[in-house]
Amino acid sequence: MKITKAIVVKAWGGFYNEDLTAVKADPRRDGFFFLAKPITPGFDRIRTPTEAGSVVLFLSDGQVVFGDCLSVQYAGAGGRSPRFNHKTQLAALQQVCDYLSGQKIGSFLGMCEELEAQKFDSSLNTTAAFYGVSQALLLAVAAARQKTGAEVLTEELCREVPRKPVSIYVQSGEDRYTAVDKAILRTADVLPHGLINSITVLGERGEKLQEYVTWIVERLRKFGAPDHKPEIHIDAYGLLGKIFKHDAKKMAAYIADLGERTKPLQFCMETPVLMDSRAAQIESFAAIRRELERLGSNVQLIVDEWANDLHDIREFIKARATHMVNVKSPDLGSIHNAARAILECKAGGVRPILGGSCNDSDQSGRVMCHVALASEPAWILARPGMGLDEGFQIVHNEMARTLAIIEARQGKKGRAAS
Repeated sequence: MKITKAIVVKAWGGFYNEDLTAVKADPRRDGFFFLAKPITPGFDRIRTPTEAGSVVLFLSDGQVVFGDCLSVQYAGAGGRSPRFNHKTQLAALQQVCDYLSGQKIGSFLGMCEELEAQKFDSSLNTTAAFYGVSQALLLAVAAARQKTGAEVLTEELCREVPRKPVSIYVQSGEDRYTAVDKAILRTADVLPHGLINSITVLGERGEKLQEYVTWIVERLRKFGAPDHKPEIHIDAYGLLGKIFKHDAKKMAAYIADLGERTKPLQFCMETPVLMDSRAAQIESFAAIRRELERLGSNVQLIVDEWANDLHDIREFIKARATHMVNVKSPDLGSIHNAARAILECKAGGVRPILGGSCNDSDQSGRVMCHVALASEPAWILARPGMGLDEGFQIVHNEMARTLAIIEARQGKKGRAAS
């Protein structure tokens, strides 16, 4: 089978790109609009709808598949690639479409590696482009083999066929309290993320976050099912470093206290500190982890920013600087890199999360479920959007359907179905 034609279509992601540097410098707002001027290159305003490009592949047997190119919410922050935009990137993606047209469909990993080896024009946002194109390539290979994307990945990564769904973690957006209630109703495996992205939400001494975490546990006790024992996940966007002046002992003591407030539930703290370089981030995270261990705390540290690609992730693992890695799938470009990062995390004794972004599209959200089923991270992000319900059902339903398809086909072939 071949790709007879490839085109790019203007599309949109599930939320908004935001200039994180500008938000942290001046969070003033009028409704949904930020009032200050953007700081990060590539932004013409602090908050702007996520722009995306769908790469559509026409296959020689008449089937059509596609994947969505886009960037994460906080594009350009923490060493990340710049914001994807329609103005320059739709035209730039045409060169990728020209390369793909006429290509024979072979192995998924081989096609991704060949794509990444090409010398495209410097105007192309390769991280966003490879993310979307690799989605389409996985579905093209799956179509050629008459299998699911999850089965293709398990074959090529030498993994066993998936048997169970991956735990889903949800994010609240700014509707932090109603989102917790929704997560409880849906018995989400991990909640609520919290979007603790300003001192107003955190508190000058962290007191507002302490109150919020205590409230979450009380809400679970009041309304949660007896067997609902979610992990509690909070993302502080580096603000603990700000209020505690990057003192590792003070940050660890504060994080350990949050862990005590959630017991017996597991507490996970993402990005307590955000430094200006990968080396500084590793050093700070490692110091916090050592202090947590000295305190006897079982809190799990999660790194996100500065762990943007396979090399970055390997450095954090080697330095024993974190307990968990948020493998932010759009930041790794081709989706096979996310799968490999997850496997390397597990081999290195670190729990991987198949993260992504509220900016993911409906299509990228579904395709990443196949990556999750094949690589089995600790969690997968419910995506796209910040509405919780929408992302939860997209991710849950795609995993459920895929597992049912695999089971039904195995049963048809006479093998025992799980």
